Amino acid sequence: MKRWIKGVTRRMGLHFHTDASLPTGVDWLHDIRRSGRVGRAPICFDVGANVGQTVLELKRSWPDALIHAFEPFSQPRAELLSVASSLSEVTVVDLALGAEPGSAVVQPRELSVLNSLLPSTAPPSVGPAETIRIETVDRYCDAHGIDAVDVFKTDTEGYDLDVLRGADRMLANQCLSYVHVEVTLLHDNSQNTAFQPVFDFLAAHHRYRFLGLYETYPLHHFDEPNLFCNALFVARDLRVIGHVPGREQRPR
Repeated sequence: MKRWIKGVTRRMGLHFHTDASLPTGVDWLHDIRRSGRVGRAPICFDVGANVGQTVLELKRSWPDALIHAFEPFSQPRAELLSVASSLSEVTVVDLALGAEPGSAVVQPRELSVLNSLLPSTAPPSVGPAETIRIETVDRYCDAHGIDAVDVFKTDTEGYDLDVLRGADRMLANQCLSYVHVEVTLLHDNSQNTAFQPVFDFLAAHHRYRFLGLYETYPLHHFDEPNLFCNALFVARDLRVIGHVPGREQRPR
């Protein structure tokens, strides 16, 4: 009967998988959970959190996750704060993360998902420019007593390599367990971060292992040249550590 049902659904163009049988490369959070290398209450950084899309995905994956959601632009941050108000253990951070601490005056985009600290061809908003404060991952972790991050996601519309450069010490010490980066494979795409420099920085320079590309649908089905997907990397010397007193403790 099971084989018959599978045959019928495939002829209809449908494919069903259990959590155990879902192929690797479909759902990055599922693949991380399935690895068994992240505890029930991971420390997560959502860099470029926008209005909380990834925050909600992280909470669905790990209800006890402790999330630092970085969103420096005022309009999406207001929506993010509203989302976070109904969730536990989510800290909304009014900062951008970059290669060096500082600040930048930036014009928000009409579509907040296209906001970036880099110049953009996307239509600007009608609102005023905003002064964005910039910190580095290394300095932020030092200031908040964070010795490791289990799940680190960055989606900053072309600024992601700067974000990673600001985590140079944490990466050198293999203290970011899983790193998820929005990338592009097109040379003429200036809106997103080129894949090759990210690969070189993480895999060659910091010995991270490349796990695969996710959300590749735009590469195959979008006609526009501004195509993107997401790359997932894992620390070769993966250590899962309890970071917060009173929370789940994990051995080195």
